[in-house]
Amino acid sequence: MRITCVINTLGGGGAERVMTYLCEGLAARGHHVTLLTLSNSVPDFYTLPACVYRERIHLPPFKSVGMMGGFLRLVRMTRALRRTQPDAVISFMTVNVLASCLLLRVPYIYADHLDVRQVPFSRMWQILRNYFLGRAERLSVLSQRDYEFIKAHHPTWKPIIIYNPALPFDKTPLPRPSFMQAEKKHVIAVGRLVDQKGFDRLLKAWHQIYHDFPQWQLNIIGAGEKEHILREQIASLGIGESAKIIAPIKGLQAVYQHADLFAMSSRAEGFPMVLLESMAAGVPAVSFNCTGADVIIRSDIDGVLVPQDDINAFAEALSSLMGNESLRKDLGKRAVEVVDRFSLQKYVDVYEDLCQQSIQ
Repeated sequence: MRITCVINTLGGGGAERVMTYLCEGLAARGHHVTLLTLSNSVPDFYTLPACVYRERIHLPPFKSVGMMGGFLRLVRMTRALRRTQPDAVISFMTVNVLASCLLLRVPYIYADHLDVRQVPFSRMWQILRNYFLGRAERLSVLSQRDYEFIKAHHPTWKPIIIYNPALPFDKTPLPRPSFMQAEKKHVIAVGRLVDQKGFDRLLKAWHQIYHDFPQWQLNIIGAGEKEHILREQIASLGIGESAKIIAPIKGLQAVYQHADLFAMSSRAEGFPMVLLESMAAGVPAVSFNCTGADVIIRSDIDGVLVPQDDINAFAEALSSLMGNESLRKDLGKRAVEVVDRFSLQKYVDVYEDLCQQSIQ
C-alpha cells in the first residue's frame, strides 16, 4: 500500500514521536510511506528513517488568511497530498487535510491525541470538524472516556481505542547528564511548561517534603510559556537548591538510566509517551489519576496513582517512595512490563489493518 501520514510538524511532542514510530513500522513492512507535514513553524525535533519519504508544505494559519486564503490553502494542500499518491491517509490531529482527502476520494483514518470534548475553535469550525470526522474510515482515540463520549454525542463517527506504544528501553550504558549530580537521587518530570502539565502542583507537593530528603533533587525537563512563572514559584517557595528546570533534551535515555523516580503532575493527558518511556526504563512513577496514566500505571504494582488535584496525597506518595528504596525497586521491576502491554507491533498491526480495510 501507499500510505500517507499527516501531522502539522515534527516538533517535540508525544504525538510527533508516535508518528515517527508508526511511519517507520509501516515502512518496515514493505509499504510505501510518506510523511506530509503542513507547517515550518518549528524545526524538526525527531528524525525520520531513510525508508520514509518526506513531503513538506507550509500553510499559514487559517485565521491570518481569511476565506480566500483558506481556499488557496486547500488548493496547496490538495496538490501536495495528490503528489504522494496515497491509497490511504492517516492524519494525526490535522483536520485541515481531510477536505483534501474527500476531494481526492482517498479514505482516511483520523487520530486524536487530545481530549475530544475540548474543541477550542469557532462554531463554524466545529461544524466542519464534525462533518469531516463523520466521514473518516475510523477515528482513533486514546481513552475509554473519549470513546464513550463519541458514541453518545457523535453517532456518525466510528471510534476505536488505540493506545500509544511503549518501546523496549536501550540499556546501553550512557554517561550521567551533567545536571544529575552523582551524590543525589533524582525525581524526573518531563513535558511542556504549560498549565496542562500541572508543574505548579508538583512544586507545591515538593515544597511539602523536600526538607525531609536533602539528598534528593527534582528536575523538571521542558520549555514553554509558563517557564518564568514556574521559576518565580521555585524562588518564592525557597526550593531553588532542590528543584531545577532543565531545557528540553533530545533523547532521554541517559536521564532515565540515572533517574530514581518519575513524577507526572498533569491535569489532563492523552496517552503520555514520557510515562511509557520512563516505565520501560524501569523507573517507577507517581501520577495524578488523569486519562492515560490511569491505564498505563497499575497502582501499587508498577507505580502509584493519587486522586486528581490532591496535592497532599501526591506529596505523601512521593515521600513514601523516596524513603523506601526496596519499594522503588519492586515497582520498577514490574514497570518494564509496559513494553509487552503496549507493544509497537500491536500498534502498527492495528493501523495496518485499518488501512487495508479502508481500501477494500
